[in-house]
Amino acid sequence: MTPTARDECVLAVVALIPTAALVSYGDVADLLAECGVACTARQVARGLSQYGSHVPWWRVVQSGGTIAEQVLPQARERLAAEGVVTRGRRVDLERRRWQPDPDEVRAALVRGGAL
Repeated sequence: MTPTARDECVLAVVALIPTAALVSYGDVADLLAECGVACTARQVARGLSQYGSHVPWWRVVQSGGTIAEQVLPQARERLAAEGVVTRGRRVDLERRRWQPDPDEVRAALVRGGAL
C-alpha cells in the first residue's frame, strides 16, 4: 500500500517535531488543516501506524497526554532516551507541547515537497 498525499503530509509534520517535544494526534491534524490539508486525529494515527516507522512517531500522543496502549513499551523507551518522563501511560503534554508557527510548517512542507 502506498501512502496518500495526506499521509505524506502527516509524516512531514511529525518529522519536524523537535527532540523531547510532544504533540497530540489532533495537534497534527489542526496544523495540517491550517496548511489546507483536510485531516482528522484518527487519520493522523492511521497514517503513523501504517507508514510512520521512519519519523519520530513516539512524540505524538493522545489529546489527554496518554500514550496509545499498542505502542506503549516502545514509546516509553524512546521518550525516556529523550528525557521525557512517563507516569504509567501519561506524559506532561502541556509542558512539552510543540506549538510551531503554522506558516513555518507550511513552508517546510512546501520545501520538502509534501505540499
